[in-house]
Amino acid sequence: MSLTIPRPRPLSFRSVIWIAGFALSIAPLLMLSASSVSAQTDESSDVETKVDADAESPSDALVIEDAQTSLIKNAFIAAPLPGVVSSVDVQEGDQVQVDAVLIRLQEDLAEKELVAAKAALDAARLESDNDVNLRYAKRTLQVREHEMQQSRLANQAYPGAVSDFELEEIRLKVDQAALAIEQARHDLMVAAAAAVEKQAAVSIAQTRLEQHTVRTRVEGMVAEIDVQPGEWVEAGEPIVRILSLDPIRVEGFVDGKKHGPQLVGRAVQFTPAGANDGEPLRGRVTFVSPEMHPVTGQVRLWATVDNPDGKIGSGASGALVVE
Repeated sequence: MSLTIPRPRPLSFRSVIWIAGFALSIAPLLMLSASSVSAQTDESSDVETKVDADAESPSDALVIEDAQTSLIKNAFIAAPLPGVVSSVDVQEGDQVQVDAVLIRLQEDLAEKELVAAKAALDAARLESDNDVNLRYAKRTLQVREHEMQQSRLANQAYPGAVSDFELEEIRLKVDQAALAIEQARHDLMVAAAAAVEKQAAVSIAQTRLEQHTVRTRVEGMVAEIDVQPGEWVEAGEPIVRILSLDPIRVEGFVDGKKHGPQLVGRAVQFTPAGANDGEPLRGRVTFVSPEMHPVTGQVRLWATVDNPDGKIGSGASGALVVE
């Protein structure tokens, strides 16, 4: 059986005219669509290029991977004078404020020394306030001057009534009275100076007594106590150690050929090793050593960071980022 394929009928002139007109009407739409697709393709290419450029740009932050924390406040409180420990008023782990009592030494002898110094001061003050000699010398001078005046009047009324020798004796007594006044004033000045000296002695005795109560001049946590009641301590011997974890220091090494004092003041972030959550500790660079290691070329960098509640202890390692 043979298959007969029918021959296509030729298009009429009217059909050819219609097809040509339809093609001319949609041509602008096809050109606009192609232009839009090309623009979108170019824009996508630009975005990808920009993203790649950003991804390849280096960061300005300086990262020190092996930074380590250390204490800023680590005070050793020493005994100000020798003595026997009477009581220990703190324990390890206690948080203390400035002027808190740490240790008390036996103060019996110091109290007696203070009493004696105050008694000597009272005596000196009584002596400095005693103007009896001055008043007596003034009164004596008045009497001698009156006697001299009467002798002169007698000689005027009756020449030779008082001899020259007697007048010289009276004049000598007047001079002695005047000198007695000067001496009395001098003695009062010496007594006043002695009173000042005794006042200083009282202040010294009072200070010595207060030194038997050892107080802290820094706030922080009591980390170590080296004495017990009844022990003898020498002056200058460390008896209590107090430390503070807030703020804390972070130390690391940087390339001394690239970095130096210009890093001081820059903001830093410290993230302890193994810390997967929580905010990093923040602070600033406080010191960059001018001493470069002759072999490695590195210099030491210090940063002071806030450590609220003492979350990070001394000796912790981590990454320090200098912004």
